[in-house]
Amino acid sequence: MFIRQFEYLLALEKERHFGRAAESCHVSQPSLSSGINQLEEELGVRIILRHHRFMGFTQEGERVIEWSKRLLADQKGMVDDLAVMRNNLSGSLRIGAMPMSSPVLPIINKIFSNQFPFIQFNIQFVGSDTLIKQLNNFEIDVGITYIEEIKKNKYQKTKLYTENLSLMIPEGFLPSDKTQITWKEASKLPLCLLPAFMKEREVMDQAFDDVNCKPEPKLECNSIFQLAFHVMHGAIATIVPSGFCSANDAFPGTREIPLMKPLISKPVGLIWQNVNPPLSMPNALSEVLMNAHDEINDAMKY
Repeated sequence: MFIRQFEYLLALEKERHFGRAAESCHVSQPSLSSGINQLEEELGVRIILRHHRFMGFTQEGERVIEWSKRLLADQKGMVDDLAVMRNNLSGSLRIGAMPMSSPVLPIINKIFSNQFPFIQFNIQFVGSDTLIKQLNNFEIDVGITYIEEIKKNKYQKTKLYTENLSLMIPEGFLPSDKTQITWKEASKLPLCLLPAFMKEREVMDQAFDDVNCKPEPKLECNSIFQLAFHVMHGAIATIVPSGFCSANDAFPGTREIPLMKPLISKPVGLIWQNVNPPLSMPNALSEVLMNAHDEINDAMKY
């Protein structure tokens, strides 16, 4: 058995097509098929359902997929661990982040890259359920999310900063002397928000529920930047992490007003798999960011 065979298998799981899987692995389709066939022979089980084309995985194949993810994660962990010992960490750092964490990501990139310049960041914006699933499947190295409810026995976590929420509005949408707004007042405005299934939206809905309000958003989108562009071009408001406009400096003609009554403060941090031996890439990231705690918090106070 070779590592490459398991990589072929996971590529096929992702692409659901032999040709695309082979292309993603930079090999010919016959080479990919041959590698998977050899794996089936060595394991003594049929992994793939075939009928001239890919039809899915057998029950045994699904189990092999699970083990393949673990094997490749362990292999990556070993390589990362040795690189840390040589102070030469490199490769890809895969981050799953909630959309509201957008302002902190460039700061994390800058701080970590200063110490490990050969790291390539791969960032995906995902909902909390998808983030946890990807962590469990070793599809990402770390997650950035609210950490209050994260179980310590399964995941390790490091707090990065505390998030407060503001209402983002077009200039002239409200009187210029309006410097803060309650959730009850905000509920009466035309809103565009993140989808209801996302954790950040759950936090917002809970705040509205606390003041006995249930606004109906005019638009929902899983991109905080798309929501901000709608605010910039229309008579509509959205909810963003405080300092979002200042951090991006990309939305002229808008401003933020802090949301009060209730004041929402949520700890945001890193989470990663609590396994033995420890995963070197997430541990290295956590250590660097903990040492830069003051820098991160100063940068997030706009």
